[in-house]
Amino acid sequence: MSKRSSAETALLLGALVFYLYIAWSVPYSTTDDLQWGMDQGLRWWLQGSLNRRYVGNFFAVAMCHSPLVKTLVMGLTMFAIPLLMARLAARGEERSLLPIYLASSAGLLLMPPVMWQETYAWVSGFGNYVVPTLLFLVWLLLVRRVVDRGGHRLLWAVLFLALEVVMGLFVENLTLLFLGAALLTALCSLGNKSARLPLWAGFLGSALAAAIIFGGGSFSQLLLEGSALNGLRDLTFDWSGGLPAALTGILEQYFVRLLPISFLRGPHIALPSAVILALGFWNSRLRPLALLGLLPLGYHGLLLQTEEYDTPVRVAVSALIWALVLLAPLVQRTEPSVKLGRFLLCLAAPLSLLPLAATTTLGQRLYFFPMAMLILTAADMAAPLLARWPVQLLTSGALAALMICWGWMHWTVLGCTTLREELTSQAVEQGNDTLILPTDRYERVVWHTRNPWNVEYADYYRQFYHIPDQVTLVILPAGSYECWPDVDPEQWERRLEFFPSKDYTPSLP
Repeated sequence: MSKRSSAETALLLGALVFYLYIAWSVPYSTTDDLQWGMDQGLRWWLQGSLNRRYVGNFFAVAMCHSPLVKTLVMGLTMFAIPLLMARLAARGEERSLLPIYLASSAGLLLMPPVMWQETYAWVSGFGNYVVPTLLFLVWLLLVRRVVDRGGHRLLWAVLFLALEVVMGLFVENLTLLFLGAALLTALCSLGNKSARLPLWAGFLGSALAAAIIFGGGSFSQLLLEGSALNGLRDLTFDWSGGLPAALTGILEQYFVRLLPISFLRGPHIALPSAVILALGFWNSRLRPLALLGLLPLGYHGLLLQTEEYDTPVRVAVSALIWALVLLAPLVQRTEPSVKLGRFLLCLAAPLSLLPLAATTTLGQRLYFFPMAMLILTAADMAAPLLARWPVQLLTSGALAALMICWGWMHWTVLGCTTLREELTSQAVEQGNDTLILPTDRYERVVWHTRNPWNVEYADYYRQFYHIPDQVTLVILPAGSYECWPDVDPEQWERRLEFFPSKDYTPSLP
């Protein structure tokens, strides 16, 4: 093995260890991880009580029942997403693989804490929002393989059928996006005999998944009544206003909220957008327009200052940036098929948000897939640049800094988790009637929330961690772990106490 290949293997193994460590240190969230890890979660999954995301919810159940499964699924997925991006962007050039992997990993780790806590640090959220991104990248690689090489059409047809059924049973907006992507590739395969059967079988799988996920449950209730899951899901419009009111509500949610918010919390969307604009226009007849690469970064900086994203001017700037991101790949001097592929990847980013405009649901987890598509496109366009050693040095340094930052915070989170497990075991073994639990400083910063906030979720907490029903839970506020075993009087004043009680109405079915 050459020195180069040995170094690359060592770097990839180091990245794998890092992602497994992050996955191991992620605590279970009280939001719904606890329920997915109990019999209630099994009932939700098998009966489709909350939704029909059968595959995404399967991952939630499996990971919330087993810390080992959680570590393996989350860690390997975190590692594999930038690796698959690199495979796609390298286009067979093995020497480009590692530089693209490093840049893609750094791009993903640039996500803001508010997105991190809803994806990489939320177990059930990871299963529904991150895993389908991985599967879509696998699908892209397989489409490229079957179009370029063909062969074994029946075997490929079975594989595409199964894969696209699985891909379509995560979150509803991606179900629709994957259905559209499957239809487009199937139509394009009409002139390719070797790819025709597999890709039309894939479209059939996507259509079947869409029929399952939209065929009933809370989705039907949402459409008929305008609200579902005790108000957790609401439409952005009232059917009594007819089609014009519906279109107005959807367009307002899409252009005034969903698109501008993508630039709000961090550079995770703005930076790959800037790369796409700069490189796209630089390699075209419109080279002076490469300066437009500064526009997403400036817009992001402005939103950081004020957080006002819904003014008419800022809404228009957001729409302009997204339009330019779609235009930039089309004006490049490159092969038409490459132009089209990059354009479609860019289009998948904002298009994945469009179905969400029918509901009031917001959250940074919704932007993980768009972020991944933009990073992939930027890496593909920047591949020759990333292979240069000064750029490799820069991306490697950025990635190392981001890993140290996230790793350091998760070290504290893991330490708090270990302490809480020890305190819980001691309280149970000694038969104590009170359990005092400290909280690390990264509550709602790195992770969603590990603490109960009312009687209902305190009861779930006891069940999940096998704490006797008669034990009173005392939850200390964020930052108390760093002072433990000392408890500041001010922190004690802000404690939450949950006395044993089953007197509550479940907030979910």
